[in-house]
Amino acid sequence: GLRRVLFLLIAFPVFCKLQLLHWLCFIFDAIFFPGYRKVRIERPLFISGIPRSGTTFVHRSLAHDERFTSFTTWEAILAPSIIQRKLIRALARLDRALGAPVTQFIQVATRKLAGDFNNIHKVGLDAAEEDYLSLLPIGGCFILLLAFPFATELRQLANFDQAPAARRERLLRAYQRLIQKHLYCAAPGSVFLSKNAAFASWVPALQSQFADARFILCVREPASALSSQLSSIQSAGSLFGTDPASAQSAQTFAELFAHNYTLLTEVCCHARPEKLALIDQGDLKQDSAAMLRACLAQLQIEPTQSMEAAFDQIPTQNQASHLHKSADFPLDKAQIEVCIRPSYEQLLATDTRVLVDPNTGTPLT
Repeated sequence: GLRRVLFLLIAFPVFCKLQLLHWLCFIFDAIFFPGYRKVRIERPLFISGIPRSGTTFVHRSLAHDERFTSFTTWEAILAPSIIQRKLIRALARLDRALGAPVTQFIQVATRKLAGDFNNIHKVGLDAAEEDYLSLLPIGGCFILLLAFPFATELRQLANFDQAPAARRERLLRAYQRLIQKHLYCAAPGSVFLSKNAAFASWVPALQSQFADARFILCVREPASALSSQLSSIQSAGSLFGTDPASAQSAQTFAELFAHNYTLLTEVCCHARPEKLALIDQGDLKQDSAAMLRACLAQLQIEPTQSMEAAFDQIPTQNQASHLHKSADFPLDKAQIEVCIRPSYEQLLATDTRVLVDPNTGTPLT
């Protein structure tokens, strides 16, 4: 179709040129800022789990803590390198001195480009964002599967435990370098806070790569999670000219969800509660602030005043603005009930699950 032709002939070449620019800047980092390789990544906190299960909400709530540092949207997409960040920040200071006309234009353009997607996932250049976008230059970002749904290498990113060992090692090493670059530019002593719903199958590898890391895993009732996921990517299928009817996406994500629910069950069964906290979206909606406080208590993280103030602003019950129904998509209900729901129920029965008393808001053990 015409959309596919335009994407392949115009948009994708521009995207490739941007990635080549990032690679050039990576070379400059190695020349001008070699000290970033000595940065230590201490006690990082990774937020992952099943997509559309509250990971963004948890991430942005915790990002209010000044101890944490996360990739912002502009850093992940436009400036994964140190030299790019320094240059863009210098230009931003000049723009502010002139009254911020460029910043205002970019903000308006971003809102218009995001359109209805803002109801699904709030978009902002300065917002804390998924750092897997910074893996775009090395083909390590799962979102590319929406543009190339039959690429085996991209599908492996969601079945990371099944990818070739050599490729897993390369991607983990590259991801570690990106975190070091980020911490090199952050305030001294900052703790890295990551959010990647596409990293569910990466959790065992991340546990090995970062031995002192802590994890928050968010899950959701499978049929609702799948419906929300397919709804959130429906516009991408139309944009890329790949799957506007969601037929291929429905089968792909049903298989990926089945694999990842099973893998997360195994992870949670073997994890210590002080290293990993499991949050079910249903519990999170009932009393978000109490759940976040209980989650931090389980991970032995003391909330700061700024974080407590942010928690106090959260409504007792959160209602999502993203509306969707399972019936809108070609989902196999029997597949969900047989292949996914048993793992989901096992997950909720593990010791890592965070629970609070509905009357007092205090953690339950």
